[in-house]
Amino acid sequence: MSSKMSQWSSQAIDRLMDDLLSQPITDLVLSEGKVYGNRYYCIEPVGGNWRVLEDWCIQTCGETTGSIWAEQVDKKAPQPGERWYANNRKFWFREEKDRTMFIMKWS
Repeated sequence: MSSKMSQWSSQAIDRLMDDLLSQPITDLVLSEGKVYGNRYYCIEPVGGNWRVLEDWCIQTCGETTGSIWAEQVDKKAPQPGERWYANNRKFWFREEKDRTMFIMKWS
């Protein structure tokens, strides 16, 4: 397969995945959890496009080292005390105000 065809196929697959994943957010489920012994404010969006939501978190709250559970992120444990994490279809925010911003953006 030519390079151009491969690039087109990749773009088409990315577009298809975005279309499939772009469902309206029907609910935002709030909870709390602990990461390295610290309280985190969690939110689980029901529906929505995970990539878009995660991109918003990166732009708003900065980069994160990844998933709370190391085996799900290249076998490398995330750093303690991150501003936010993403795991198990939830976003975990250290500060309640960050979760509130998420709610305001995606409600």
